[in-house]
Amino acid sequence: VYDHRHLNLEVPEFATTIPTTENIAIAVWKRLESPVASAGGAKLSRVRVYETSDIFADYLGESDQDESGEGEATS
Repeated sequence: VYDHRHLNLEVPEFATTIPTTENIAIAVWKRLESPVASAGGAKLSRVRVYETSDIFADYLGESDQDESGEGEATS
């Protein structure tokens, strides 16, 4: 879905959101969470998106909520 795409123009999640590494990790989580859960009851624990071999962002989903109730991406 994201490979060789202009994320701002071709991917619905980024029509109004800047496609930072953190936001990409969140969007990937949202795409995968339901299909993974319905495929035998598995649960995502983390999505990690790499910019380089030592720069990445992790998204831990609902288990990493901040005070606003939003999950938090870390880098």
